[in-house]
Amino acid sequence: MFFRITGPLLLMSLLATAQQGDDKGVKMDPVVPEKLIPPSPVLTVDQALKTFELAPGFVIEPVAAEPLVDTPVCLDFDPAGRMWVCEMRGYMPDIDGKKESDPQGRIVILEDTNADGKADKRTVFLDKLLLPRAISVFQDGVLFMDEKRLCWIKRKGDSPSGEPQVIDTKIMQGGNVEHKPNGLLANLDNRWYLAKSDRRLKRAGDTWELETSTFRGQWGIARDDYGRLYHNNNSTLLFGDLLAPDLLLGNPDVKMKAKDFTQLGSNRVWPIRVTPAVNRAYIAKAHGFDNDTLDPKTYKLISATAASGMTIYRGTNFPADWQGTAFATEPVCNLVKAIRITEKDGVSKGEHPLDEKEFLASTDERFRPVSAYTAPDGSLYIVDMYHGIIQHNTYMTSYLRKQTLDRGLDAPPYGHGRIYRIRSKMGKLQPVADLTNLHGLDLVRVLTNPNSWQRETAQRLLVERKEAATIPFLEKLAKAGTPVQKIHAFWTLEGMGALKADSLVTSIQTKDAKLQSSALWASTRLDAAELSKLAPALVAASPTDDEVVPYLARALGRVGTPAAFAKLADLLAKKSKVPFVREAAVSGLDQNELAFKEAALKDSKDTALLGWLDQGARDAKSKPAANHLTGEALASFERGKALFHGEAACFGCHGADGDGMPNLGPPLDSSEWVTGNPRNLLNILLHGLTGPITVDGESYSPESDMPALGANPAISDQDLADISTYIRNEWSNKAVPVTLPQAKYQRDATKARGAKPWTAAELGK
Repeated sequence: MFFRITGPLLLMSLLATAQQGDDKGVKMDPVVPEKLIPPSPVLTVDQALKTFELAPGFVIEPVAAEPLVDTPVCLDFDPAGRMWVCEMRGYMPDIDGKKESDPQGRIVILEDTNADGKADKRTVFLDKLLLPRAISVFQDGVLFMDEKRLCWIKRKGDSPSGEPQVIDTKIMQGGNVEHKPNGLLANLDNRWYLAKSDRRLKRAGDTWELETSTFRGQWGIARDDYGRLYHNNNSTLLFGDLLAPDLLLGNPDVKMKAKDFTQLGSNRVWPIRVTPAVNRAYIAKAHGFDNDTLDPKTYKLISATAASGMTIYRGTNFPADWQGTAFATEPVCNLVKAIRITEKDGVSKGEHPLDEKEFLASTDERFRPVSAYTAPDGSLYIVDMYHGIIQHNTYMTSYLRKQTLDRGLDAPPYGHGRIYRIRSKMGKLQPVADLTNLHGLDLVRVLTNPNSWQRETAQRLLVERKEAATIPFLEKLAKAGTPVQKIHAFWTLEGMGALKADSLVTSIQTKDAKLQSSALWASTRLDAAELSKLAPALVAASPTDDEVVPYLARALGRVGTPAAFAKLADLLAKKSKVPFVREAAVSGLDQNELAFKEAALKDSKDTALLGWLDQGARDAKSKPAANHLTGEALASFERGKALFHGEAACFGCHGADGDGMPNLGPPLDSSEWVTGNPRNLLNILLHGLTGPITVDGESYSPESDMPALGANPAISDQDLADISTYIRNEWSNKAVPVTLPQAKYQRDATKARGAKPWTAAELGK
């Protein structure tokens, strides 16, 4: 979520005695001279506006504030442009988090009834929710997530109809408030994507289906015009996917490790006030540590520690050169970062257009920007939780506790919150029409609107309604519009269950790489009859540039004809160095692996490709990785699994699939440090690890050390054995279980080391 610590606290759970989050034996002296720390009183909105520094040419103004909104964390706009806001009342109501488990949260509707740009009407839609954190609004209902549930509730106008229907509870199990799924982002492909999760949602009438997806992010998720997703983790402001979502997941029986995302821009931040209230601000070279959390000259945070909700701006108010810019929030240091995204040959990069300035920064320590949105009027909206305590008590150190209490940041517990609009001084704001009043051709025309919110809302309405009369208009637009309009048109048809091969042919033949890629992606959703009609166009397709190659490889695999196999083999031979082309081919060859191998790869020496095809051809249905364990070993595995995905939240740094998380934790799957000598693994768990470390031939350098789990009195020797047994026998790992006596012996043998983390070199010896 957005209340974060500096660096990965792998396997950290509630401490039974000391302040939760403390590293045992670590001296936590303050870094910032007390005389340089200003007070942090609650400011009125007018006072808060005076604390902002904003990029030249822009204006910031409130669209909602207390008492109209209370502790907001995220929102969604309905087709009338009204805000539906999740109020996370109850989050850290005091320094100890007492009564946080009381359901105090709400979903409220904020409305501007006189069109003056400010909300003036508040309607409570749902209350008594436990820490709600995601919402998506439909004409007939609301999809939302709270601390323990993913729910759907029907609505009649602004009132709920009946009780929430729980879609799933397992998805919300494990971890604490910082490590729960969130997002509910409606994407181009008519799926809803989550952050901090390996699931996505598909609507089927009155029911919702959970589908497997790639694990992404921590708090917040965003998209661009082409359906590519953007996400983060606590210490990384922005990652961007290089491919359409889950393009490489079409063959579920083959496990291919492909990093199909990249970090965009650096994690350097430039606060405009000293930042002593960072959980581990005491880490400083002057105190004997290896690095500084705060700049020793300015006493300001150096790198992000609480990257939160983001958006890719695609509105109509900002100047053209701001189109496609990412805006990422960072509440611990009270700022919003602009990251300009550039792209060449399908490879994205990020840069900070304002150098050592932020797009928006504040000297108000209570300014907590946690989410950002491209708005219906074409501007940029920022959600400010305006809450003194931002670090959850699970991880709060004694150092931060004192900082919080010294400036009274623990009060008031709730009652404040702001939503701001940022607009260009030179740009115009779009009038916000109620799209629910549009039908037929009038609604289809909105797909041509330059503001992304207008287009995407029109697509959602068209898909929800499935009006047959709109299909001819959509088919015409799919052939005659601009690239972005065509993309919306054929994906709208896909969502309506009306996509035909004929609507994709011209786009597959185009010279526009983004349009061609999206049409090839959409072809993977065609039924068998329509796919056969499209086969000649796929075989004849010529990739505009290398960006398109994986999409064509993915599409050809499904066709299954000799001509398609020949085309795919030629593509693999000529474009073998293009990233993801082999993985995309295998992804598309589900059920066709042997046929393709025999027809086109008889003389191939590509052992990896052949191995993947053989793996898929075996059609090995997924089985529990621990099916070779029995008795107490199996029981230990199950206990360790619950710790890994639950209270210990190990997946937050190493991923639910064990493949690791960039800048946080190296992979555990196929790791020699996991499956090798159990003494090494126990040492790492007991005392922590500092990078770099080489895993399976690849070097990893996490931004922060893994802390010493042995310093946590809540983690027993049995817990250490259980976690070890689990990760040594999950995914593709298969190693001898670790027992309680082994864990106890290793703790006693290395007791003198304390909390000093190991290095790979020490363990290697």
